[in-house]
Amino acid sequence: MHGVSKQFSLPLDRGSTLQYRFSHPITTSRHRKLEALNGVSFSVEPGEFLGITGPNGCGKSTLLKVLSRIYQPDRGSVTINGRVSPFLELGVGFKEELTARENVFLGGAILGLTRSQLERRVHDVLDFAELHDFADQKLKNYSSGMVVRLAFSVAMLADADILLMDEVLAVGDARFQEKCFDVFAEYKRSGRTIVLVTHDLGALDLYCDRVLLLQNGRLIADGPSNEVTAEYRRIVSAMSEYETSDSSPSSGGLSPSRRWGSRHVEVTAVELLGSDGHPHRSFLSGQTMSVLVHYVINRPVDAFVCGLGFLRSDGHWLAGPNTRTSHYGVLHGPVGAHGTVRYKIESLPLLAASYLLTVNMSDGHLNNTYDHLENVLHFHVADERGRSGVIDLGGKWEHEQRDPPANDQ
Repeated sequence: MHGVSKQFSLPLDRGSTLQYRFSHPITTSRHRKLEALNGVSFSVEPGEFLGITGPNGCGKSTLLKVLSRIYQPDRGSVTINGRVSPFLELGVGFKEELTARENVFLGGAILGLTRSQLERRVHDVLDFAELHDFADQKLKNYSSGMVVRLAFSVAMLADADILLMDEVLAVGDARFQEKCFDVFAEYKRSGRTIVLVTHDLGALDLYCDRVLLLQNGRLIADGPSNEVTAEYRRIVSAMSEYETSDSSPSSGGLSPSRRWGSRHVEVTAVELLGSDGHPHRSFLSGQTMSVLVHYVINRPVDAFVCGLGFLRSDGHWLAGPNTRTSHYGVLHGPVGAHGTVRYKIESLPLLAASYLLTVNMSDGHLNNTYDHLENVLHFHVADERGRSGVIDLGGKWEHEQRDPPANDQ
C-alpha cells in the first residue's frame, strides 16, 4: 500500500434524502468532507501477524475495507499478492430461522465451498464452535456469544492467504479467544498473513509481530508491538488530560462532590503537578506526581493535620496518607496565615485507571474536621507497559535454575 487516501462526503442536513428533495426542490444539501485515510503507506511480509490500532474514527475499519476491495482509494495504490478473506462482519448471510448446521452449509456456500466439502467439515466446525449439542437448534434461540462462535468457525473455512479481521473477537469469551489465536498461530506457521484491527492492546502485545497506529486518518507509528502500544497509551493519556482539563475547573478550582467542616482551617485550592512542575490531570505510572493543598487559617487552632484520600473512580479506597501518621507531624500557624502542603510521590505506583482525590484538614488529634473536600479532583493514570491490576508492587524478580540430576549408571 502506497500513499492511500480515502475521503467521504457527509451530509450536514436532510437534503440528501429523496423525501426532503421532493418537498424542497430548490434547496441544495450541504456536505462536509471527511478524510478517513490520508497518505497511508506500509507493506506486510508473508506470514506476518500485523496489528492495527488507534482511537475511534482514526480510519482503521476504512483501511481494512480498502484492503478488502470494498472501497477503492481516491489516491494511492494497493497491491495484494494472494487470496484475501475479510472477517469484517461475522455472520453475514446467516438466517435466524435455520439451524446451526444449516447455517454452516449456507455460510460455507457463500465462501465458495461445495456441499460435499462442507459435509466433510461440518462436524469440525461445530466442534470448534463448541455447539455440537445445539447443532439442530434454530439460530434465533442462540445467545450472541454462541452466534459469534459459530460465525467465526464458519469464516475459518475460507482457504485464504491473507486474513483481515476487524474486532472479530470482541464478544467471544476468554477461552474461545485463546482457541482462535491458536488457529492464527497455526496459520502463521503455514505462511499465511494475518491483519488484526483491535483496541485490545494486550492482544497486540502478545500476538502481533508489528503494529500500525493510526490517528486522524494518518499513520503515525509503525514498529514492534510493545513500542507502538506504549506510544498509543501515551496518546490516550494526553487525550484524557485534555478532556479532563476541558470539562473541569482550572487547577486551583474547587468542585468537591461534598464538603463539610468548621473552616477553622480552610482549603483554598488543590493542584496536581507533574515532574515538569506544571498542573496536570493525566500521569504515567512511575512518573512523579505532587499534590499541593493551599490553605488559610481563619480561626485560632493549636495544631492541624492535612490528609489525602486516593480512590479509584468506582469508589474503591486505595490510600489515605496524612501528615501525622506519615511522621511529618502536626502543622501550626497564626490566624490569617496562608500556606501550602505538598505531598510528593516520586514514582507513582498506580496503574491505568481513573482516580479521585479527597482532601481533609482536621485538628491534631484527628477528632474535629476543619475542612473536608470529597472527590475534589479527578485524574487519570496511563501505563505504557499495560500491566494489570491497580498498583505496581515494585517487586524484583529473581531466577535460579539447576541442571537435572545425572542418571545413575
